[in-house]
Amino acid sequence: MTLQMATSNPFIELSVPSELGYEKIARDAVAAFARRLGCDRERVEDLKTALSEACINAIEHGNASVSGLRVDIQCTGMVDRLMVEVRDYGVRRYPGDMPVVGIDLKLQGLAPRRGMGLMMISQLVDEAGFTENTEGGNRFRLVLYFRRS
Repeated sequence: MTLQMATSNPFIELSVPSELGYEKIARDAVAAFARRLGCDRERVEDLKTALSEACINAIEHGNASVSGLRVDIQCTGMVDRLMVEVRDYGVRRYPGDMPVVGIDLKLQGLAPRRGMGLMMISQLVDEAGFTENTEGGNRFRLVLYFRRS
């Protein structure tokens, strides 16, 4: 893990094995970083859940559970937000044009229950989505705005 605090935008980078369970290590490291930046407890809990799901998606879908691959996480603190990027190595590329199916159809059994993770993530953070990645693989960005009182 790399921790950089000397610049105006502190950041950390970590790389974990593409194996289920390692998302917990990433989640805890990013939560500690968010708390250090002043993020309140409730928002940190939302971020932990969203990041765990994003890492699991990277492991299962992007890296297709291929042993030996990595999931890279980069977090950048800014004046008003925390930006987290999760990168896999794209054994399976996210097509980007998949229709969003509402939870009501899933609960009625009219659509597969899988695929609710992206929907859940979008409800927990302020911004979430795939971003362009010219290096190959998939890059998923989470943004959490700080709520200052």
